[in-house]
Amino acid sequence: MTILKGVVVVTTALLLIMMVSYWAAGRARPVLDAASRAALLKAGFAHSFLELPDGTVHYRLEGPVNGPLIVLIHGFSTPSFVWDDYFRPLTAAGYRVLAYDNYGRGFSDRPDTKYDADLSDRLLVNLLDKLGLNEPAHLVGYSMGGATAAIFAARHADRVRSLTLIAPAGLGVASDSNVELIKRPVIGDWIVRLFGLKLFHASAAEEAKASPDPAGFLTDFDRQMDYRGYGDALLSTLRDYPLATSGPAFAEAGHSPRPVLVIWGEADVTVPFSNARKLMALMPRARLYSYPQFGHNIGFSQVPLICGLMLEFLDAQGKGSVTTNHQAK
Repeated sequence: MTILKGVVVVTTALLLIMMVSYWAAGRARPVLDAASRAALLKAGFAHSFLELPDGTVHYRLEGPVNGPLIVLIHGFSTPSFVWDDYFRPLTAAGYRVLAYDNYGRGFSDRPDTKYDADLSDRLLVNLLDKLGLNEPAHLVGYSMGGATAAIFAARHADRVRSLTLIAPAGLGVASDSNVELIKRPVIGDWIVRLFGLKLFHASAAEEAKASPDPAGFLTDFDRQMDYRGYGDALLSTLRDYPLATSGPAFAEAGHSPRPVLVIWGEADVTVPFSNARKLMALMPRARLYSYPQFGHNIGFSQVPLICGLMLEFLDAQGKGSVTTNHQAK
């Protein structure tokens, strides 16, 4: 009996410590509020903010007012700064370019809700509406942003002129036992709340090595983690977003005659290139460019290559839709 009481006491103490540490870790960082955003604007780290029904969104909009609209949608954990090097060549070519931080990332709000496809879809609908951008847009999605773009195209066909998908998630990601552990109730919440930021930083540091400016990339990535809620948002995304079950959306979007460009690194170990076969079956009109020497970071490590492909693709639309598949080696 004495031993049993001791076990109960120790277990209770451990649970109490876990609860207190979980609560404290959640409040250790400041809230991303109006004062924080004003400071970010003053320091030149942010561009513009807009209040939407689900929260405030950080965005960047540049280029000729009457130019065709390109919307750049970032991936799972790295916010819209990943598109910074795209603005100059795309706007110089006459396009109006919009990039934004998804909820829970960058300098957008971290609402206490499910980070599912409905939330990301509402964000883009509300953002375009409030900015008065009503013409059909060229959507460009990188990684998870590819799934977001496809879902948007499936739900709002009349608002999408073309799709460019760069290493798109939505049809499955590489298996990872650590990710599966994090997705479990309770233990996953505790791990992410206490250790998540270190884990996300370590992952970003590895990806940053392929960036033209690894130190700058990592500094920009870490800045979003200065504010409360980033880890919780990513955890909900892992649990609630269709990172592996967006096939119906790709199929629906693929039924349209709109042009689709797909760009993929064959050495991708995050969103495996083997998914390209599934994607092309769902979107048979798409045009595929793949590169054996590049991995998942092709989106920010090979900007001149991708911009060149995009501009050729967009310019060709005035001469007819793209209907053939091509694999670049």
